[in-house]
Amino acid sequence: MKFEIFPLEKLSMDGSSLFLGMTQAETEKIIGTGKFIGGRSYYFDSELAVSYDSAGKVDFIEFLGGIDGRLKPIIYGVSAFDTDADELYELLMQHNGDDIDTERGYSYSFLKLSVGIYRESLPEDVAEMVEEAASLGTPISDSEIEYETKKAHHWATIGFGVRDYYRN
Repeated sequence: MKFEIFPLEKLSMDGSSLFLGMTQAETEKIIGTGKFIGGRSYYFDSELAVSYDSAGKVDFIEFLGGIDGRLKPIIYGVSAFDTDADELYELLMQHNGDDIDTERGYSYSFLKLSVGIYRESLPEDVAEMVEEAASLGTPISDSEIEYETKKAHHWATIGFGVRDYYRN
């Protein structure tokens, strides 16, 4: 299934669309009943989450599968999870401008677009992890280093919400 993110508007899914502001009932007619936990419905083995505001309307849609997930959302023509983290950041910045909130490279909230991206580690974190493990006498395997490096160079989540979602 092809997923395309249109910030501040909708998620397109093979000809159907989930619009921000839809009710939970409208959403379920399109995508079915998800696993509802804490104001969010989870779909596709919890790789997609749809959040509802206090009025029961969609206010945030998030992809949680990252580089290893089955779902590969497209935003502005590129795969959010397959594109290098720095490249996606630059692309989102081009569409958003510099009105960005950040947690030192681990996450960015593009405030004008109401788009957020997150990753667990940065490339330099992997290098530190390798050095620390070696100093403790428990070196990390090459395959594990390769995997951790791959994750550090890609976003683990991408979500988008209603206007000013990240300002509230």
